[in-house]
Amino acid sequence: MKFRHYPIIVLLLLSILGVHNKSVAQVYHEVGIMAGPVSFRGDYGLRGDNETINNNIGLGFGINHHLNFAYTNFITQYPRQHFKVRSSLIYHSTSLNHYGAIAEKNNEAGLQLRSMYGEANVLEIGSGLEYYLMRIRDFERNANTFTPYAGIGLNLVYYSPVADTTLEDGLGLPETTFPTFLADPGNEPAFTNEANVTFSANFQGGLKYKITKRSDLFAELRWHYYFSDFVDGLEPIGDQNKYNDWMFWFTFGYNYTLD
Repeated sequence: MKFRHYPIIVLLLLSILGVHNKSVAQVYHEVGIMAGPVSFRGDYGLRGDNETINNNIGLGFGINHHLNFAYTNFITQYPRQHFKVRSSLIYHSTSLNHYGAIAEKNNEAGLQLRSMYGEANVLEIGSGLEYYLMRIRDFERNANTFTPYAGIGLNLVYYSPVADTTLEDGLGLPETTFPTFLADPGNEPAFTNEANVTFSANFQGGLKYKITKRSDLFAELRWHYYFSDFVDGLEPIGDQNKYNDWMFWFTFGYNYTLD
């Protein structure tokens, strides 16, 4: 392990272990909320199709907690002035449908795709690091200041999908199900309504605006990549299924610094 990584590792360990001493007592806690539209990219519709992207839009909500080390003295100056530890509890839900040229065709395959519908219902909890371009103490000194930031994290994910069709007898039959979602006998199913657990890697970038000494507004773009392809309930059969599910999330939020 290279020693230049030590300050960041200390930040994470202290947040996890809850260590308290004279210097750590100066760690400030921030709480916040956020909400905004979610663009879920799974196995409904065609990859890169504008109609699919524009219509498979959901809504997400989140609660945030930050550990602010800028006023401590137990760690070197640069990490404590540019990094915070962020934990989040997030829920988002997206109704999903098939769009694109194949779904629009006036044949059996088009009818099967148009009749399918689903939901991606996702609960996430996790933690990570945020980096601030401006020194944290400089940003917090005065109101009406801006700072860009970026972050990375890992979440534990609980997902509860819905995958169904309006056609009689439901999914799973050749008459009602598009072939890429119809598994051969003895193979794993290509759709599910079972809840399960996985992980997501998340990356975010945003801009914060300080409105008072204790409170901030922010706008943020997030990208979550899931370690499962069943978050939306579908896992198509075939070489065209190259990626797991993922989503973009544009959020607006508010943070408040506690004593």
